[in-house]
Amino acid sequence: MLNAFFLKSKLLRMSGILLVILSFCIPAFSASLEALGIEQKKVTVNGVVLDDTREPLIGVSVLVKGSQQGTVTDLDGKYSITAPADGILVFSFVGMEKQEIPVKGRNNILVTMRSSSVALSDVVVIGYGKQSKAALTSAITKVDSKDMAISPTGNPMSMLQGKVPGMEIRVNSGQPGADPQIIVRGGTTTAPESDSPMVIIDGVIRTMKDINYADIETIQVLKDAASTAIYGSKASRGIVMITTKQGKAGKGSISFSYGLSVDHQPKRMPLSGAREYLTATRTAALHATDPDKYLSGTFAMSTANKRNALNTTAFLDDYIANYGQGYVEDLLYNQGWEMMEDPANPGKMLIFKETDFQDNLFQTPVNHDFNINFSGGNEKATYYMSLGYLTQDGIVVGTHYNRWSFLTNASYKIRKNLTVKGMVNYSMRTTAGINENNVMSRAAKMPPTVRQYYEDGTPAPGELTSSFRTRLHEVYYQEKENRVSRINLSAELDWEIIPGLHLKPMFSYTNNEGKDHNFERYNEVVKNRPVSEAHNMDLHYQYDLILNYAKTIKDKHNLDLMVGGNYIYDNWYRFSGSGYGGTSDYIETLNGIATESAKTTSTFEEKKMNSYFGRVNYNYDMKYLFSASIRYDGSSHFAANHKFAAFPGVSAGWNMHREAFFEPLSKVVSNLKLRASWGKTGYDNLALENTEGSYEAGKNYAGEAGILNTVLMNRNLLWEETTSTDLGLEAGFLNNRINLSFDAYYKKTTNRLLNENLWSETGFASIKSNFGSLNTKGVEIAINAIPIQTHDFRWNIDANFSIWRTTIGKLPNNGADKNRTGGGIIFDPKLGKYVEVGGFAEGERFGSRFAYQLDGVYATDEDAANAPYDEGVSSGWLGKGKCAGDAIWRDVDGNGIINSKDMVFVGYIHPDKMGSFNNTFTYKNFTLRIATDFSLGNVIDNHFRAQANANSRNNFATIHDVASSKMWHKPGDIASIPRYDVESDWDNGKRNHGRPSSSTIGFSGGSANTLYIKKGDYLAFREVSLSYPLRTKWLRAAKIETLDLTAAVYNLGYWTAYDGLTPEVIGADAGKYSRPRQFIFSVKFTM
Repeated sequence: MLNAFFLKSKLLRMSGILLVILSFCIPAFSASLEALGIEQKKVTVNGVVLDDTREPLIGVSVLVKGSQQGTVTDLDGKYSITAPADGILVFSFVGMEKQEIPVKGRNNILVTMRSSSVALSDVVVIGYGKQSKAALTSAITKVDSKDMAISPTGNPMSMLQGKVPGMEIRVNSGQPGADPQIIVRGGTTTAPESDSPMVIIDGVIRTMKDINYADIETIQVLKDAASTAIYGSKASRGIVMITTKQGKAGKGSISFSYGLSVDHQPKRMPLSGAREYLTATRTAALHATDPDKYLSGTFAMSTANKRNALNTTAFLDDYIANYGQGYVEDLLYNQGWEMMEDPANPGKMLIFKETDFQDNLFQTPVNHDFNINFSGGNEKATYYMSLGYLTQDGIVVGTHYNRWSFLTNASYKIRKNLTVKGMVNYSMRTTAGINENNVMSRAAKMPPTVRQYYEDGTPAPGELTSSFRTRLHEVYYQEKENRVSRINLSAELDWEIIPGLHLKPMFSYTNNEGKDHNFERYNEVVKNRPVSEAHNMDLHYQYDLILNYAKTIKDKHNLDLMVGGNYIYDNWYRFSGSGYGGTSDYIETLNGIATESAKTTSTFEEKKMNSYFGRVNYNYDMKYLFSASIRYDGSSHFAANHKFAAFPGVSAGWNMHREAFFEPLSKVVSNLKLRASWGKTGYDNLALENTEGSYEAGKNYAGEAGILNTVLMNRNLLWEETTSTDLGLEAGFLNNRINLSFDAYYKKTTNRLLNENLWSETGFASIKSNFGSLNTKGVEIAINAIPIQTHDFRWNIDANFSIWRTTIGKLPNNGADKNRTGGGIIFDPKLGKYVEVGGFAEGERFGSRFAYQLDGVYATDEDAANAPYDEGVSSGWLGKGKCAGDAIWRDVDGNGIINSKDMVFVGYIHPDKMGSFNNTFTYKNFTLRIATDFSLGNVIDNHFRAQANANSRNNFATIHDVASSKMWHKPGDIASIPRYDVESDWDNGKRNHGRPSSSTIGFSGGSANTLYIKKGDYLAFREVSLSYPLRTKWLRAAKIETLDLTAAVYNLGYWTAYDGLTPEVIGADAGKYSRPRQFIFSVKFTM
């Protein structure tokens, strides 16, 4: 099987080389054909191009259709061009409708262009075809490249944040190359952050990382099942369809763009300095069970009194006695050490070196983005070729991303009715980073007296544990790199058999190869030089055959029929190896490890899909619209009795404004469409082992080698299905200067593919099964308006708002109320009884969270004497009662005991409302864009703040809370924050900051304390950009047609009640890699 696998790979790579050669040869061959053309009578045409306010337009492209001859209008909107007397001139300009005007032998042509806001003939890409916006009957949002955010990025989807109603894009990691979380209409699972939509680029199933954003022409987001059903089993989570730039008939052009981005961390954690830290910790140590453990031990607050110790805190007298007066003076006067009186021993002086670990964590990188493209063509052939390079250093040291990308799109008309198209897309991306999991928190946990460098200049680890080290120590000793190269080839033939009947066979091939490398050199923490390597190769073959027939009958009946078939073959090969015990830091490969530590694995898996589909689109005089589709999918990963499933979709619309009775309203209501749709889609993310089982060789049983069944088969698995109903309205007012769209939808996901827990007696933890359903209801509203439009000034508003609610439908019968799974019991004071909450329950929204209600702090021991018995404290404190500075927890049920039944509802971890408000102001040639977006309806647990105040692990950095009057410090203090203890409140304390809870009722990894739980609502000031197009005579003399300059600030900040680094976090925030603020400057010119 593997020989055949590699043989296919070799053959397809050879075909890819041929396709590349063809793509480059087409333009030259086409140009030679043009030279053979027959000379026609030509005239010189002069004229002026005006906008719809009768003012001249600068920089309008004027082309002779079917040739490479063209020009642009000057500063007065004038143009002059030589054209055939019977030729056609094509006028195009951004934001205006394209116009084609016959010359008819004329020497003067005055042109008035209309704003594209009145153009309902805008074409939208749909599954296996295109359709005019006016005839569209389903929920599809189109975003042009000019409307995307100005931010060089490794994933173009992050540039759409706030642009598409109903699509949540959450960028909760600022690491270069990180993928955003993308959720369309609430998703279809109880973990919607993993519900990424299907991505189709130029008709081929791919990923967003395949494409350079500079090559994107348009993005369409298909949201309802009527539009996505044509893709069947892969479409339940929505579809993102990307069209890349193509060559156009006309004069060839070269375009170059360069973007420079200066990134920085806009907000820092509120960490204490060394003096504040030592004051808080050494004072608190006096009240510990064993003060000497902390004052003289091995913690950052302890007086180590040794050179090169991991912490720098020491008694001044001891340092002088041990190392001499001169050595100490050098530390104080030349190396930045400081002195202070010891709070625990008045009269004694401490010496220490302060380090702000955030200074060593963050950097301010300058990043670069280069793009160059060539395009052009004639009536026979067109070409578009581009090369891009993006390099990004992260705001966290040791993180880097770069990507090379190449794209060629070419087409050649062999005959009048026969056109061939080819595409070659190659990308190579490299990501470097050391242990990015909660990187902010891990670095910030380091107390400020921990040593950053040894005296020989090498980084100190902070602690002798591999999971809790200084950032610079990790970067110095570790190597971690991920490299992925991907090539995609496609070829398509468009044969118009008879007028209106097109046969389109298409083939595409994708080869994705990745490599992971990890190595750590010898150091005092990790001494065995561990190394791991992983390699993978993924192949994707896609064959499509489409027959399409379009016909207009008697100028009224517009019919578009399509049938087709699709075959997809995927295979995945994986190899990984690891070991340790290398003899040299210079051998980073598996060759250097000790033989007895070596561990290698390899896997091979394949999947096949065969599909048939069809669609009919019909409209009568563009008034009454109808569309129906069906897809029949078969997958090799389902058992024989359930291998195929059908996915239908139907939609209808009514353009009311085209009715005769609507004419009296047309001056006010220029467009009004009602539409409705219904459809069914599926989800087939199923491994072969789920239906056929998995077996592992080499296992021993009774001393003999054997094969072990590790995954239980289930041949009765069905396709997961999502049905969706959508009602929509689109309206335009005042000649479409105001456009409104409204959608209300309901979708239901059934036969969910989930792991069902089994009894331990079976020998298996779980089995993949079909059970449960989800219901989602939502509303989307979008508005586009031009409040002001004059000769020199234009103001455009784009805004949208979405609200949705997902609840559990059905769960397996388990005898519990609402068949609840997980969760717990709390007391409901409104009902006056105990109720089950949390987890998953029929009819309820999932992701609910509960916490202990903090009602204040006991000011004195007398106040604490009558405190309820607290079952949540660490075991060593059970039954010992409360004292001054302890938290006052609300005894909700009033039984004198504090336990999980006293928890209160605090909110949901997932938002259920979002939107954006974007403004574009144009004054003469200046364009100012201000973009904002918002998210509402969730809560976040600031776990880092809770850990700091709880002194997690007994050696945590402190934050400014310890010096605040809001924290209890002495008897009689009226405070809202419980006292600070050096004995870890988390592990062996009174649980004044972090409370015990399960993830199905509290926060997984969170504090379960209302003090640290805040609303996650935010308004993000996403972008402010100013652009100016230069159009001068000296540029034209240099053969530069356009020169565009842009300056922007991206991700300016948030208006939010959340006190962590970023509100774009789901659940508990332990200190994730936050997004940088970017200052961007770009220049683009076209020749």
